[in-house]
Amino acid sequence: MVESLSLLQRRVLGVLIEKALAQPAYYPMTLNAIVAACNQKSNRDPEMELAEETVFDTLEELRQMGLVVRASTSGGRTDRYRHLAHEAFGWDGRQRAVMAELLLRGPQTPAELRTRASRMSPIDSQDELTAVLTALETRDSPHVRALPRQPGQSAIRWTHLLYPPGESPPVIAAGDGAHSSVVGGSGASGAGGGPGAARGGDTALREEIDALRGEVSSLREALAELRERYEQLERMLR
Repeated sequence: MVESLSLLQRRVLGVLIEKALAQPAYYPMTLNAIVAACNQKSNRDPEMELAEETVFDTLEELRQMGLVVRASTSGGRTDRYRHLAHEAFGWDGRQRAVMAELLLRGPQTPAELRTRASRMSPIDSQDELTAVLTALETRDSPHVRALPRQPGQSAIRWTHLLYPPGESPPVIAAGDGAHSSVVGGSGASGAGGGPGAARGGDTALREEIDALRGEVSSLREALAELRERYEQLERMLR
């Protein structure tokens, strides 16, 4: 059984899980689409600029581990890939959505996880998210755990447990960028303004920008898909 994944393996597997749930029309994925999704600027931490050869090598590693397979498509000449996370880990749809978020963005608060994972699989309440996290945490081989609350943080963060030996979840300080705005926003109350309300507004704007960037990335992937199909048709007509 797979117990750990490298940073690149986590990114590629997370991308495949994410796209399978959020954009099934473009799944299984071509190598070009996987590269684009790995390097997109929204919903990724850290941001990466991976070369095609690097992503291909990582896919081959995941294939050897039994986590990815090549998928045949009718009339398609370009290799496509799909994940085997359900078969390998036993994750259901909501568990895959939560794990994909943790693999792609690292430790997150329950509120962040619910909002972000729900774009892949509906999680209608915090109680439902708690049930998902509990199921992942109480397995014989746990896949998530809650991190100790850092000074100045108002909410705990959850992390996956697929880090290899010698690597541990990043410690997120209370004042770090997007994370600080989430903490500040969650603590704001009342009708007045003030720093808490301002940070809450920043958080909403940032989430909206992330969503728009995700849509742009999806359009780019769709365009790449259409270009590949056009080139295949052109070759057939020659």
